[in-house]
Amino acid sequence: MFGRLTWNAIPFTEPLPLFTSLVVILVIVSVLAWIVLKGYLPYLWEEWITSVDHKRIGVMYCLLGLIMLLRGFSDALLMRSHMAVATGPGEGYLPPDHYNQIFSAHGAIMIFFVAMPLVVGLMNFVVPLQLGIRDVAFPTLNSASFWLTATGALLINVSLFIGNFARTGWLVYPPLSELQFSPDVGVDYYLWSVQIAGIGTLMSGINLVTTILKLRAPGMTLTRMPVFCWTALAANLVIIAVFPVLTATLAMLTLDRYLGFHFFTNDGGGSAMMFVNLIWIWGHPEVYILILPAFGVYSEVVSTFSGKPLFGYRTMVIATMAICILSCMVWLHHFFTMGASADVNGFFGIMTMIIAVPTGAKIFNWLFTMYGGRVRFEVPMLWSIGFMVTFVIGGMTGVLLAVPPVDFQLHNSLFLIAHFHNVIIGGVVFGIFAAYNYWFPKAFGFRLHDGLGKAAFWCWLIGFYLAFMPLYMLGLMGATRRMQYYDDPTWQPYMVVALAGALLILCGVLCQVAQLVVSIRNRQSLRDEAGDPWDGRSLEWATTSPPPAFNFAVLPNVHGEEAYWGIKQRAIAQQQLTAEPDYRPIYLPMNTPIGIIVAFFASIAGFALIWHIWWLAVVGLVGSFAAVVEFSWRREAEHMISATDVARLDRERREVRTQALLRADNRQIATSLEVAAGTSKADPNRLGHRGGADDDGTQPPWAPTDKRIVAGFGFWLFLLSDIIMFSALFAAYAVLHKATNGGPGGMELFRVSTVGVETVCLVLSSFTCGLATLASRRGHAGLTRIFLVVTGLLGLIFLGIELHEFSDLIAQGAGPGRSAFLSSFFAIVGCHGLHVASGLVWLTILTVQLSVRGFQPNILRRLMCFSLFWHALDIIWVAVFTVVYLFGTLS
Repeated sequence: MFGRLTWNAIPFTEPLPLFTSLVVILVIVSVLAWIVLKGYLPYLWEEWITSVDHKRIGVMYCLLGLIMLLRGFSDALLMRSHMAVATGPGEGYLPPDHYNQIFSAHGAIMIFFVAMPLVVGLMNFVVPLQLGIRDVAFPTLNSASFWLTATGALLINVSLFIGNFARTGWLVYPPLSELQFSPDVGVDYYLWSVQIAGIGTLMSGINLVTTILKLRAPGMTLTRMPVFCWTALAANLVIIAVFPVLTATLAMLTLDRYLGFHFFTNDGGGSAMMFVNLIWIWGHPEVYILILPAFGVYSEVVSTFSGKPLFGYRTMVIATMAICILSCMVWLHHFFTMGASADVNGFFGIMTMIIAVPTGAKIFNWLFTMYGGRVRFEVPMLWSIGFMVTFVIGGMTGVLLAVPPVDFQLHNSLFLIAHFHNVIIGGVVFGIFAAYNYWFPKAFGFRLHDGLGKAAFWCWLIGFYLAFMPLYMLGLMGATRRMQYYDDPTWQPYMVVALAGALLILCGVLCQVAQLVVSIRNRQSLRDEAGDPWDGRSLEWATTSPPPAFNFAVLPNVHGEEAYWGIKQRAIAQQQLTAEPDYRPIYLPMNTPIGIIVAFFASIAGFALIWHIWWLAVVGLVGSFAAVVEFSWRREAEHMISATDVARLDRERREVRTQALLRADNRQIATSLEVAAGTSKADPNRLGHRGGADDDGTQPPWAPTDKRIVAGFGFWLFLLSDIIMFSALFAAYAVLHKATNGGPGGMELFRVSTVGVETVCLVLSSFTCGLATLASRRGHAGLTRIFLVVTGLLGLIFLGIELHEFSDLIAQGAGPGRSAFLSSFFAIVGCHGLHVASGLVWLTILTVQLSVRGFQPNILRRLMCFSLFWHALDIIWVAVFTVVYLFGTLS
């Protein structure tokens, strides 16, 4: 009944994991009891847990990332303290098995559940405010994305209490991660937690790209966007491009472990090297997914605290998009030692060096921004300067590793570990902390304590150099990564210095905790009254701190460049605010628990799949599906904030800013949100740095798009990601199509005539689906339903033929476990069939909703998306038919 789950899964015989588990459980129970006893639960449920407000979801992302940072950093302390004594007669205090789990969990947690939530949270919070809009494109999807990420974090932490984690390293390389060598649940915890969280991240990427490209404020053209929005756009485009590859790769490894497939096994013709290629096609762009938003943070911080526009805005944009493209062309430098030809290694080495060029251009632009400015050394600026020095060192060691002969010597050494942390800590973590101090007043309405913030910075900076510079030396001396013991006593002093650095970083973490506590305690004296504590330049500083639910009383009407800075300077010169705008009611999406409900059932399903509790897995999957279906029947999706309430809140804001204006404090001057009134003209002095402004008062060249186009654009991005996932499966088929393991190939197995009937059915169903869409546009409800029913029947025939083909192959002994070729065949064709089955379920629900509710706007949008989905399945099947069946029978 409980699959592989027994009492032996709890580490009763291991004191350290058992003690840690009990402490964590005690802390969680105590926090929950405190919340309930204090009566905070209703507030948390209504205002946070079920919220679809991008600001609150962004804060929850960041909170999740900071909590997981404590977990991941505790693993780092264990490793560094162990290695400081793991030589000579002593072999450290961690058993090898436990040590392997710790370094595997450390890498997975820091990348997937610390860096990603923090970066995605920052983008969620800041991007809509900088674009001058009310929320992201798909608020409910945003909530679901966060809670799925939280589900992945929950599962990876459960492995601390029940069972164990992977011992394979953070990228679960096969064959070590295959069932033969890792028969326990450790790898399964990794697979399901990362897979679920990865789906949430992909949904966030689609959401944010749609938001940036389709929902900017009137007049906010692409070349008027703040650089942070550009870097967010680039990072999320990379997410859409590479996270589907991660999904497909982990799915293939899951099929190997659960159903006996042979994608990456040593037997059956599988290729472990194919896994390494696929995982790094995701893995190296992932570094840029993390670092690009950090670059955006530095751009905002350096410009603000230098009191100048950012130098070379257009070159920054070009460099950002160049990195976006080049990031997907350098993955092979992670395994120069795989045995590829000199030409291949040389190409990827050169591409790795080239990608350093746009990054270097950014460094010079930040330095030139500071040059001649009045630099204020506030805490965010300290983190930015620390980044510039540290990241340049990491970049130079990266270029060194891009030289294949050098990499042959340093590959898999502690030199590589030092380089990676040099980039991630010096680039990403420093950027996150700069953003944390910079935008904290905007999120919560009061600044963080300055003295403790500076103490934390210096502890982190000095601690980093102490912790990782010795690793460069050890790597050059031959020390390898992931070692649990070393027999060369001359290495120990370096290990001790690295431990001292880690302890100094711990002091920095404690300073940050103290900074938060002291700031909350003294929040009245640190209050941000005017909403612009740093004399900012972009639109997020034009609203209150914290912003209202609707962000802006009236959407900003952007004329000119650096809109808020120009308006602020004009208000200072005129010593008055503009007239009040025409306040109107604002409609916002209603809060919904669908995100946490889906995540709850996903947690059940994930845990059940890890432990092979199949009935519970069915419960989890059915529960998630039922919750989504029930949500799709919701009638009221929005609530109204009356014009009276909007006017009241905005007048309070204007009063505070008027008082600030009268105080004539030019450094923290607050101005009216006259862009929101739609009445502002361009700055007469053309303040800004991105070209001319709309001085003639003409209609701005950009305005937010309507819901139908936004939904369609977002769904196109989803289809693009789906096609990329299929591309990974096609790549696997291309590698494995001749790996028959002595068994039959396509020529012996495939019947083109039968598959041709399948293809005709699916093509006809695509045609009838198009007719249904045309009928709906003309308002013919009956014809629409008829064409949808015919589409469904043709889809059922297609699916029936495919299932019959599968059953025949299995009966002939040609199942997916027979060879790597058949594994890839069943995977690609079965994945398409699963899409068709999902489409038929969607079609059934949509037809019923259309019959009951008619042509409501939301029903028509769903019909449009379904039509796009079904046509995409037709296109993908034509590719499958051509590549798999036609070419398979010919060869």
